Amino acid sequence: MEIYCGQLGMIAGFDYCLSMNDGLPCRNTIGCWGRRMDIMMFLKRNYSEEELQKCFGGLPKSKLERIMDVLKSIGKEG
Repeated sequence: MEIYCGQLGMIAGFDYCLSMNDGLPCRNTIGCWGRRMDIMMFLKRNYSEEELQKCFGGLPKSKLERIMDVLKSIGKEG
């Protein structure tokens, strides 16, 4: 399954949405996929309460923080 990702500005697969946050779902997963499937049930069945809290609890990262995270991950790969 694929959907337009406003954060990426392009089409992304469901698998990407579930792993882009250090192996955990994107914090926008519920809003993006909620109309297409029972995303809450899927998340509760596949992730622990701790993992869900890590994904969806607290304040979202700023755009600058997200850019810095991407740059750090690119630096680790190269």
